[in-house]
Amino acid sequence: MKKLILLLFLSIYVMVSRADEGMWLLSRLKQYNEARMKELGLKVPVDVIVDSLSQAIISFNGNGTASFISKDGLLVTNYHCAYAGIQQSSSDENNYIRDGFWASRREDEIPLSGINISINRVIKDVSDEVNAKLIGVKADRKVISEILSGIVAGYRKQYPGMQVNIRSYRNNSLHVLYVAQSFSDVRLVGAPPYAIAKFGGETDNWTWPRHGCDFAYLRVYVSKDGKSTGYHADNVPYHPDVYLKVSTEGYKKGDYAMSIGYPGYTNRNATSMQIWETQHVLNPPMIKIRTARQEILQKFMREDESLRIKYAEKFASSANYCKNSIGMNQWIEDLKVCEKKAEYEQAFLNSCKNDSVRQYYESVLRDIEKGIKDAARYRIAMGYYVEALGEGCEMLRFVSSFGKAIPHAQRDKGEMRANLLVNVKMYYKDYSEKVDRTVMKALLKIVRDDLNADLLPEFFETLKNEYRGDVDKFVDDLYEHSVFANQERLLAALDNPSLNIKEDVVYKMSEQLEKKRGELFRLVDGKRAVAQRAILEYNKGILNFDQQNYYPNADKTIRLSYGTICDLPLENGDVKPFQTCLSGVIRKAKSDNPDFYLPDKLKKLWESKDFGRYNQNGDVPADFIMNGDVTGGNSGSPLLNAKGELIGLVFDCNWESMTRDFNFDQKLHRVICLDVRYLLFITEKYAHAENVINEILKD
Repeated sequence: MKKLILLLFLSIYVMVSRADEGMWLLSRLKQYNEARMKELGLKVPVDVIVDSLSQAIISFNGNGTASFISKDGLLVTNYHCAYAGIQQSSSDENNYIRDGFWASRREDEIPLSGINISINRVIKDVSDEVNAKLIGVKADRKVISEILSGIVAGYRKQYPGMQVNIRSYRNNSLHVLYVAQSFSDVRLVGAPPYAIAKFGGETDNWTWPRHGCDFAYLRVYVSKDGKSTGYHADNVPYHPDVYLKVSTEGYKKGDYAMSIGYPGYTNRNATSMQIWETQHVLNPPMIKIRTARQEILQKFMREDESLRIKYAEKFASSANYCKNSIGMNQWIEDLKVCEKKAEYEQAFLNSCKNDSVRQYYESVLRDIEKGIKDAARYRIAMGYYVEALGEGCEMLRFVSSFGKAIPHAQRDKGEMRANLLVNVKMYYKDYSEKVDRTVMKALLKIVRDDLNADLLPEFFETLKNEYRGDVDKFVDDLYEHSVFANQERLLAALDNPSLNIKEDVVYKMSEQLEKKRGELFRLVDGKRAVAQRAILEYNKGILNFDQQNYYPNADKTIRLSYGTICDLPLENGDVKPFQTCLSGVIRKAKSDNPDFYLPDKLKKLWESKDFGRYNQNGDVPADFIMNGDVTGGNSGSPLLNAKGELIGLVFDCNWESMTRDFNFDQKLHRVICLDVRYLLFITEKYAHAENVINEILKD
């Protein structure tokens, strides 16, 4: 009887805690979500979302989302998603980061390199097809993989030229087919100045209220016969089968809203020990190293506009996740996430049908703890290696990425050499020797001081013995003597076949680093393998325990999240309203703070009150929040109203939601969205880009 009562309680607990949370598979919406979505206000049939609207939603470069908003392939995403392309296109002469960019004609649109987008053409639950082939078969990992490969091969014949993939969930009982089409000729159409797009900077990042106008327009091009291809001057705008209607009607508190996008990765089943590992093992090295590097980059960027252009995207990317991790650690503590997960684990153990099963899962949880704690020391060291010596020091990162190709390129005058030369020029375009030298000095000191000698690569012995621990002198010598210190020396080395690149001091340093990193990886892999096997067993166990409203962890496949537009009530009784306006932007503006600098042109627009069709009670709506469920990768996702019309762009989450990858708290977690009326106001009134406005609103 006690167990029955407990199970009933847990069922209620799960249903309450998971009210409208979820990054839902589109293939299961009709079966599991349609009734609730309609109850909240959805007016468009779910079939229309799955079969039609989803084809207007774009996976942007594998780490963001965009959507088509015109019949001529115009798409909109977040400014910060397109930031790398804007930065690549900028120069001292054409500083699009500072000034913004607007193409008044199609021929002025700027081709962007390194951008790939894809659209799902087919989303289909193929569980019955897969499971039929598993009947009477011992379904181990190899067998399942072979069966899936065979089914995928059949669909590839059915959809030639498309990307075909099957994702499996729920202990290989749920299988979803995705057929996607990719495009690579993507061009920049328009973007506001950084000061408007990212108003509030790192000060406001991951917080609410917000006042940014985080958007950019791009266009997809194809060959004249409609085929996806790389850039060519003769390419023409792509005509999507489906594009979103942009609505200027607005919304009110309590209105239904939904986002469709490509969230990155979540781990909602994480155990208390996995969250402990994130808080105490994975995040601290990253936070410490990135904070030190960002302070250096920021100093140089504020002193030199040319360096700001070079390092703008690198700084923003680093700072964004760094602050996220700081918030994550804080809210793991404040919300007692580890303790709550431990309570959930105990409830699961209590629900086990007999003592032997309970004892088995008790041992599973002990194995998770042992594996994680045994590997912690080495995994912390790996964190320093990745952040400081892998990502932070750019000269070392280049050698690690391309160094082994250089001896071949010195001899080979063919394709390998040509490809390497392209990579060299692209890499060093946004590199500064003086900046990197300063960064390396700071980061090597941190690594030396924080890690024990047995965790350090061999060159730290050279630093200790030959340089008496003088990091500055050691680093100066590296940059004075290595061919990798700048592009000119490296290109000269490539033209000198007699130069033995393997004798270069930084090449040797990189080899020592790789050797030690390999040792650490093997130690981590061996010790944490115990935990990894136990985690798989635990996840199988809780599938039978927690049946309510199942949705898989996010994995960069298309998902839908829904909820309502609402305020943010805080535990101290304060309430943060659901909407901000242009008046708030003006109030926050400060000329002496780079995060809150605002162009005079926008201030004058405010003074003139020339708001046109975007006027709302003498103001312009800026940003708003809703209580949906999103994570990294949802940036740029369209926020749709009950009729499936675009009313905003997802661009952030609030500070209180930093643990969202592990858990969802409907009271505190909010999705921060750019109001489409602010986006259009900047396009029309600030940039005078009537060509874009006409394409969006008069299409």
